[in-house]
Amino acid sequence: MSKNPFELRFDTLAMAKDILDRQYDMAQQQFFTALEQYKEQSKDVTEAFAKYTPKMYTPEEIAKNAEELYKFVVKKD
Repeated sequence: MSKNPFELRFDTLAMAKDILDRQYDMAQQQFFTALEQYKEQSKDVTEAFAKYTPKMYTPEEIAKNAEELYKFVVKKD
């Protein structure tokens, strides 16, 4: 059974959010790795916080990514 347009849009939003979640998780892991390295090297950890703290995505970014994914869904090539 095919999905209606509302279900497609919802699924596309969910995919866009999942992509951004994974990107954030990777950035967060990089942050923790950098923090540990700064501690091991006895460096000022506030520098690591300033440089590596990941920025959380916004609802607007989710919508923008969803629009890009949805373009592929409706593409008629």
